[in-house]
Amino acid sequence: MTSVQRSRAVTFRLDVHSSSGQLAESLAEDVRVGLTTEPRTLSPKYFYDERGCELFEAITELPEYYQTRTELSVLERVASDLVRRHQPTELVELGSGSSRKTSALLDPMAAQGLLRRYLPFDISSSALVGAASRVADRYPDIDIHAVAGDFSDHLDRIPEADGGRMVVFLGGTIGNLHPKERSAFLETVRALLDADDILVVGTD
Repeated sequence: MTSVQRSRAVTFRLDVHSSSGQLAESLAEDVRVGLTTEPRTLSPKYFYDERGCELFEAITELPEYYQTRTELSVLERVASDLVRRHQPTELVELGSGSSRKTSALLDPMAAQGLLRRYLPFDISSSALVGAASRVADRYPDIDIHAVAGDFSDHLDRIPEADGGRMVVFLGGTIGNLHPKERSAFLETVRALLDADDILVVGTD
């Protein structure tokens, strides 16, 4: 499903690739598999419905949750140099959530006259609408194409590159993936990159 959303006078595109019915089927299968293996597991992706995203954002504001603040400070320190060296014209943000840290990357891209497109990817379409609206208001002259989907099934739905690309996977989210899942995920991400593109991964 594709929709066009408006933020004040700014338009952005949202593609949704997982319906509530598909998510329910996926959840049932993941619960069956996860609770019949050792160790028993459940995927963290099911935390991130609209209410789950709100709760997670509240958690990141707590004094005990150092990771968001620390990662943002690192990005603010290194982003301008990364942009200067690699000259990306578009940013792909995997697991974008609220996109709170995104401006640390978009600002130097815009300041250096490079920024043309922002492509946030997340499982939560509601989080994408809020994030894309905020980015659209801050950078009204860029193309914004949001994609709602599952890392394991829909990364190939991210549009083809239109210039130099920076792909970012922040928040230590890669730690939520088991080693086999991580390898498969990174292989898929590799397909999003040309030789001169850059991948930035946040780990803890």
